[in-house]
Formats: sequence, C-alpha cells, structure tokens
Amino acid sequence: MRFVIDETSWRFDGLDQNACIEALEILLDLLDDANEQGHLACYSEELFSRVVWQNKSFYELYEPNLPISIPWEVQERVAILFARLSKWEELDFSLPPALDVQIAQENDEHAPSIAWAYEQTKQDKTNAVACLVFSSIRLTGFIDVTVNDITEKLWFITDHKHYCGFFRWLITDTTKNPSEMEAFVRSAFPSIDFVPGVFNGIKDMSKPYREIINPLTEHLGTLSDHGKRIFSAAWINAPAEFGSLGIDLSDENGKTKKNSTAKKERSINIEGEDIIFWWHSKLEPDRDRIHFYPDRIKDGGRLLVGIFCHHLTT
Repeated sequence: MRFVIDETSWRFDGLDQNACIEALEILLDLLDDANEQGHLACYSEELFSRVVWQNKSFYELYEPNLPISIPWEVQERVAILFARLSKWEELDFSLPPALDVQIAQENDEHAPSIAWAYEQTKQDKTNAVACLVFSSIRLTGFIDVTVNDITEKLWFITDHKHYCGFFRWLITDTTKNPSEMEAFVRSAFPSIDFVPGVFNGIKDMSKPYREIINPLTEHLGTLSDHGKRIFSAAWINAPAEFGSLGIDLSDENGKTKKNSTAKKERSINIEGEDIIFWWHSKLEPDRDRIHFYPDRIKDGGRLLVGIFCHHLTT
C-alpha cells in the first residue's frame, strides 16, 4: 500500500464550485496514476460519512442545485476509482496506537488516516505510505507528524510534483540496489523512458550504489522535469539551460562522433532501429555518465535514457 486518502482534508467551505472541482479532479488524477503504475491506495470508512461542506457529506453534494455540487462526470469517476480501493480498517496492516496526530508542531487533531500512514511508515520506511490530501487545506511535502511524542516524516501530496517527489525520496532513502530503484522510476521520472536492462550499468559507475544514488536521482529528476521544455527549443542552448539547474551535460564532440568504437559503444538497437546516445549528463567531470536520446521529444515522445556507465570511449 503506497497511498491513503486523508479524509480530514476534505473541507470545501470557503471554496467556490470551480476551485473545489478542480482540486477534486487533481486528486482523482493522482489516484488514476497510482493505479496505472501498480501502486495501491486506500481510504478510511469515515471518508464519505463526514461533513465536508456546511452540514453535508460528500454524497449529499450530488444534488445539482447546491452552490457546491459534484458534476455527474466527476461522480462517475469517483464511483469507478473507489470501487478499486480498500478501506484501511479492513486490511491486515498495523493499526495506529492513537488517532490523534500533531502535524508540523501544530495542535493535535483527530486524523485517523494520517495516523495509519504514520504507523506504516514508522514500522518500515521501505513500505512508507503517503497521504493524498485535498488541495489548499494542508501543508504539502515532507512534513513532521508526531504521535505519542514520537515524530516521523510523512509525504503529503496534492499534485504531480509532490507525487514524483515521494517516489524520488523512496529511491534515495529506501532502495539498496538498481533493481529496487527500477521499480519506482516510472513514477519518479514520468517524462523519461528507459531502455530495458539499462539499470545494470549503474553497477559500473565509480561508487557503490548508496553513495551515488542521490546525484543520480537529481540528474534524472532534472531531465524529467525540464528535458521536454529545453529540448523543444534550440539544442545549442541545452548545456547552459541545464547548467543553470545544476546539471552538467553535453552532446559529444565531432571527434568522438567520428570514432567508430565510440559510436558502437553508444549504439543500441531498439525495435530494429539503431539509436545512438550521444547526449550525456556528467555526475562527475571525468566519470559517471547518463547517456540519453532527446530526439523523440520533437514528435511528442519522451526523452530516452539508454546507458549508465563510468565512462565511454572519446
């Protein structure tokens, strides 16, 4: 289980119709992404019975004539999505010792699902559970949560940026080898495709996995977040653009491109096409490279990572 919905953040008072529905649809989008990527989510049995607007529960907002009402198409999405979800109270997981939590050193509040996520994370960080929260209600990001005077950090997610951040944190803070990392890359770096088997190359880099994973994640995160924008413009500006973001990268020079050995090392046949991975980011000035192929971006595709290595022939 990777996500739980924080029912206590479903408070719509003070929001107009458009803001409320937009925030709700973002949350539903995140649940769709999680499901598509194979990550389970759950919710509390209290979610649909609690008051969310004035004196009304969520289902009572299906009435079309209210100032805040849930449109029919959103009702359908809710029905489809929640039919796939479980209630955490019915799962065979550790139950929280208390349901009152303190978030970011604020006053205690009764928040059962946050307390449940806290307990799972406290038991085993590799199985950390993030809280999907309704936008504008809570702090978002990696937040201190205290139960019975013991503090753990939990992820509070309202958007795709924090969704990716959660999985990047799982990679940097909980994984022990490239295989464990690979399980999270689709969620952590959604704008990158990876050549099958590419992660084996991390073992050839100059440092052990745990020593290299932070800069590796930083480079991949920046490529995912900014690659489409930067490589949709003039490529000659890409090194400077990424340099301003703290990432050293470049295309190979003409001498290297004329070297047959260098060309062969950088070539991978993918579905009958030889792809040459000339572009690369540099974790260190003289070693540890991520070779990638940005050419597909111009046709609406993703940046493709093909090689992790110590260094190739120049």
